[in-house]
Amino acid sequence: MKARKYASVILALVVMMTLSSCSFNDLLAALIPKEKEYTYNTYYVDSPNTLNPHIYQNQTSEEISKYTTSTLYAYDYNEGGDGFAFVPEMAASLPADVTASYVGEKWNIAEGDSARAWLIELRDDLEWEDGRAITAYDFKESLRRLLSTNDNENVIAFSEGDAELVNAYDYLYGGRDLYFTATEVYSVYSEEIDEKLIFTLAEPNEANDYCECAMRSSMGFPSSYDAVRCANYLISCYGHIMSAFTKETAAAMEGKTLAEIKNDPNLATAWNQLLTFWQTKPNEELDFFIAKNEMPAISFDNVGIQVISNTHLVLIFKNPLEGIALNSALITTLGLVHTSTYDACESQDENGNYTNIYGTSIDTYMSFGPYKLITYEDGEVVLEKNTRWFGYSDKAYNGQYQTTKVVFTKYESKDAALEAFLRGEIDYIDLNHLNAGDYLDSERAYYTNDTSTFFIAMNPSLSAFENWESGHPGYNKSILTVAEFRMALSYALDRQGFINAVDQLSTPAYSIFNDVISSDPENGIMYRSTEVAKDALLEAWGITDADIGEGKKYPNKDYAISNLTTNGMDKAKELFNQAYDKAVADGIYNGTDTILITIGLPNSVAKYCVNGYEFLVNNFTEATRGTKLEGKLEFDSDTTLSSSFAGPLDSNAVNMLFGVGWTGSATNPYGLIGAFTYKSYQYDPSAWDTSKAMMQFDINGETYEASVLNWTYAIEGRAVKIQNTKTGEYVDYSCGSEDKNTEERTRLLAALECIVLKNYNMIPLNSYASLSMLGRQVEYGSERYIYGVGYGGVRYMKYNYTDAEWENLIRGNGSALNYN
Repeated sequence: MKARKYASVILALVVMMTLSSCSFNDLLAALIPKEKEYTYNTYYVDSPNTLNPHIYQNQTSEEISKYTTSTLYAYDYNEGGDGFAFVPEMAASLPADVTASYVGEKWNIAEGDSARAWLIELRDDLEWEDGRAITAYDFKESLRRLLSTNDNENVIAFSEGDAELVNAYDYLYGGRDLYFTATEVYSVYSEEIDEKLIFTLAEPNEANDYCECAMRSSMGFPSSYDAVRCANYLISCYGHIMSAFTKETAAAMEGKTLAEIKNDPNLATAWNQLLTFWQTKPNEELDFFIAKNEMPAISFDNVGIQVISNTHLVLIFKNPLEGIALNSALITTLGLVHTSTYDACESQDENGNYTNIYGTSIDTYMSFGPYKLITYEDGEVVLEKNTRWFGYSDKAYNGQYQTTKVVFTKYESKDAALEAFLRGEIDYIDLNHLNAGDYLDSERAYYTNDTSTFFIAMNPSLSAFENWESGHPGYNKSILTVAEFRMALSYALDRQGFINAVDQLSTPAYSIFNDVISSDPENGIMYRSTEVAKDALLEAWGITDADIGEGKKYPNKDYAISNLTTNGMDKAKELFNQAYDKAVADGIYNGTDTILITIGLPNSVAKYCVNGYEFLVNNFTEATRGTKLEGKLEFDSDTTLSSSFAGPLDSNAVNMLFGVGWTGSATNPYGLIGAFTYKSYQYDPSAWDTSKAMMQFDINGETYEASVLNWTYAIEGRAVKIQNTKTGEYVDYSCGSEDKNTEERTRLLAALECIVLKNYNMIPLNSYASLSMLGRQVEYGSERYIYGVGYGGVRYMKYNYTDAEWENLIRGNGSALNYN
């Protein structure tokens, strides 16, 4: 039966061929099932200017390039999916330290040095989209072209900073005259160099590529200060001792050599007075000058990139580079371009300036990533799978890259893109403050936290409060020193309500460090996912082991953390009553006085400040209803604060600030904890002396005690004395990055976070976040944002519908989808 069935099908096809002009190939194609199509539709507002990695500075260009390129290494999910791992991509293995093989004067590497030279083994199946093999020589030649023809931010990664390759800077600027701070060129001043010293107070800019002089740097003048403004500052402060140095003479001196200044009597007098004011030791004449220095041309063979074979490449860095810094540096293409295509795109404009049109059309670009260009127009860029990409034949990528096509469509504005998203035309939209309001609670909304957390800061100083109360009968502030009162404020705080009132693109904060922070970036461990971080947070919020477990209040730690403020208002009322009783018992509150809390605000009418103040007043007032403090809280504000908040709080001119904090780092929380424990950083230094506040910490089964400040020193790598609580013995201890004990360092970080939170002088409030939405056709690989991996990107994206199914769905929905 089967044979007759297929025979009849073939006969029917032959008849069809006879009756039509269709070719056999056309009919054969009709028999073969088509691959299901899954198109990821996204958008841009600013058109890509080029996909040339040597010169693009456009976000759209960079975003498209992520699909058409691969990197030597990449971040991927770890085995548990709750962190990230540094993995080879175009490389075949992890980098190997071969510094010992490059000892010598050429690379300025001494015996015993390490982490300077790293061997990278490449995969042997790397290809361009045209099928030509990609070898180590392609990386070297691409980098040579990058360093030969460009002086922009794309070359800085290799010629300056942590990942500077040996001699890359010298090669980039070789044969050119550059200006340096005079103190970098000369160590000793003499009149013989007067012709080479150029006076300047100006900030480098597009019209003036001079560098800063040493004096300007040491004074800390902001970039907004031009030469005249710098001069005016000096004159306003020191003009009484240098009357000849005026803004007119300063303007006349700008750009002149010291020889020219000395040859002008008026300028010479001004210079002598200026130098007399400034100089305290020899050679400080140089501080006001820059100097031109001719950079010698060097061979590219002396740059720190060496090819060993087609698949082996060595990168030699100017300074040691390892750990997370090395990983970050190696997530790169090294400026990889298809050199024959690139060279064919070179030309000179009418003024003789070098130009290159590589990456401005399909014909002038070559992909080496999972997708390649098939349409490249101003209004649309279309990508399809690049079958030459190594990942499609590697089982490590099985089940990934379900997306068969990527379409970027141009819209005139984000509002227009949002309308297209709601019609189902695109699958992704990032929202801003103006158009996010209706979608904050959407099930398709994705919040991505910034690394920084912001707080309510308080400074409960009993002596200061009692001094103030002596002049303000009938009012009390001393109750703010009761920990239960501040804890009540934290439990009472409706963080989501605050966010809705002042900054909808935020997320509630309950801890110092949020979920985008990694405590062990070398191993991709996210701090908040560690058990010690969970325990620290629960302890700070008063949740004990007795509350957690089967049949208890919380079934597990994660559930407890996600419900920290469930029934928070009830807890707050209990704490307000406890605070009242304690304050009365301690004689710092008579039970009847009005409790006045002064909230400091900057001299601003910004929505954040005005709405935030009103919300907190109403929130905290409402929280005391039904408690012994009902009707006793009163708030006022001090709106005279400038951008410096800490001073008024420290002096007790105000009692509370909100929206304050410090910029965090996704990979170095250890560097931020000191902001809460160092007196110079604390918003509340007089209320909590961390040099006297003691903290215990377990090390190798023994309990040790030291001040909070000393534990902070230890976590930064400084040796401190800690005392064994059992034996009384003091030992030296440090737990910095060089001590190579990340597990213990994370435990210490958690202990410090806990003790900071338990003071309730710094109450976590919110974290800034970005907000995006994903359409219903697609799903991210993970609902959790992971540093370096995000939500998984196109690699892990899965589809709920094929393109045809999605088209039918949105047609059936009247071309409108509900995402509210």
